[in-house]
Amino acid sequence: MERVSETFLLHPQTSKKRASIDLGISRRSLGRLMQDLNLKLYKPRLLQALNEDDPDRRTEFCEWVLDSFEEDPTLLDRILWTDEAIFKVNGRVNRHNCVYWSDTNPHLVIEQELNVPQVVVWGGI
Repeated sequence: MERVSETFLLHPQTSKKRASIDLGISRRSLGRLMQDLNLKLYKPRLLQALNEDDPDRRTEFCEWVLDSFEEDPTLLDRILWTDEAIFKVNGRVNRHNCVYWSDTNPHLVIEQELNVPQVVVWGGI
């Protein structure tokens, strides 16, 4: 238990798989020890900065949609609903694959490079 605690204290971003191999114990046993040590998995959050006028612009858009919908009830049926994903070409891993083991929430925030070349994948319905 001491070795497990020390491993994640010194290297909180170590994966369970890597720790299991390094410590020479099964992942199941490691999981039980981590639970006894109250170690939980935390994923960092990405935060998007809001500009000062963003709340006003959002309110204006909502008012426009409501007014337009009253004039034309088919408006929402004619909207193209879309989504996109961005893949960075610098090899930066997806934040969902970044984990942090700790007994308290570290409130991690990831700093990212700006203007990294990327590929955008887009789809619409």
